[in-house]
Amino acid sequence: MALGLIAKIRGERETVGIDVGHYSIKYVKVYHNSRGGKVVVDADMEPVPDGAIINGEIQRREGDPTPGPDGKPEKDGWELASAAIAKLLSRHPIDESVEVVASVNCGAGAGGVLVDRLSVKVPKNGNEGAIILQTAQSRPPFDDQDNVIDYEIESREGDEVKANVVAAKNALLDLWAQFFTANGLKLSAMDVDIFGLVNSYMSTASEEDAKQTAAIVNIGEKKMSIAFVQNGTFHSMRAMTGGSLDLVAAKLCTHLGIDNAKCHEIFEKGDLGVVDGFSEAEVEETLKIAYEDLMGQIEFGIRYFSSSDDSKDLNKILLGGGGASIPGLKTYIAERTGIETDTVNPFRYVECDSKVFGEGGISLGLSNIYAPALGLAMRKF
Repeated sequence: MALGLIAKIRGERETVGIDVGHYSIKYVKVYHNSRGGKVVVDADMEPVPDGAIINGEIQRREGDPTPGPDGKPEKDGWELASAAIAKLLSRHPIDESVEVVASVNCGAGAGGVLVDRLSVKVPKNGNEGAIILQTAQSRPPFDDQDNVIDYEIESREGDEVKANVVAAKNALLDLWAQFFTANGLKLSAMDVDIFGLVNSYMSTASEEDAKQTAAIVNIGEKKMSIAFVQNGTFHSMRAMTGGSLDLVAAKLCTHLGIDNAKCHEIFEKGDLGVVDGFSEAEVEETLKIAYEDLMGQIEFGIRYFSSSDDSKDLNKILLGGGGASIPGLKTYIAERTGIETDTVNPFRYVECDSKVFGEGGISLGLSNIYAPALGLAMRKF
């Protein structure tokens, strides 16, 4: 139900976060009261047909459609993804007064989002914004003419300014903007899933926890990205070329002879005993083979962060996304790195209306899957 005029005058508002992933579209609605309190009042997800989105790009056909087995034209990725989001929105109509933030799923691949930190000297009365952008555009890969570049000031000390710079392919952003508009969504902002996950953590962490240095690892269906927070603020992000949930599923399918659906049953239930013909110990050993590949990506990301001049030692590693709850992964990473490892699991700190997930509350697996959408819905404007 939409908020009435009196509620809006009192300072109440509603926001919706929509996280479009390769595997599913996640929707979270948050009510903000006039005192700054937040309550999750709605949440849902809708599967995305396989192949509709590849490397963060919605697949659109060129030329005439190919007839399917039934003789009807086959739908392309745009049509399949549009049908999925239409189903979701038919269950959860969004009032025009609600602020909507949607994620752009392009953390990896040719159309990836680039993030870096830079330090520039800004003379007295100098144009700070112009100097930051010109400096960024002089460095590969930010010098690509098709990039849209934005920045956020991290600190100012004398004439030295430190900033986080973000760039994304203009064509890719335009494609996603067209997609959301065509499906009736009037966005207040577009974001990236990893930033939604970071905001989810920063919005729910205690003041003491937020000041610790943490690596936030988003293990998605098709990709992995790692963000680092330090001194209570975002530090940097790295998109990885491997380390996805798909990689883990592929190892299980090959070694155990099971299908992808059974793999996701293991991930979602956290139960190693659901595979017929294999003991839990045998399934666990197979998972550890896949963990080696995941660990390689995480260690690469940590080395990248550690090479920064202003980086501090990591206090913790936090897992998010669909892969966060894979049985045994948290313990494996903690033992390999010697660093405290946990999941983001932001819903344990946010009040939820009992009708959203039932009296039993949300499971750990779903909490991490919904985390980026929650972070998008908790953005400040």
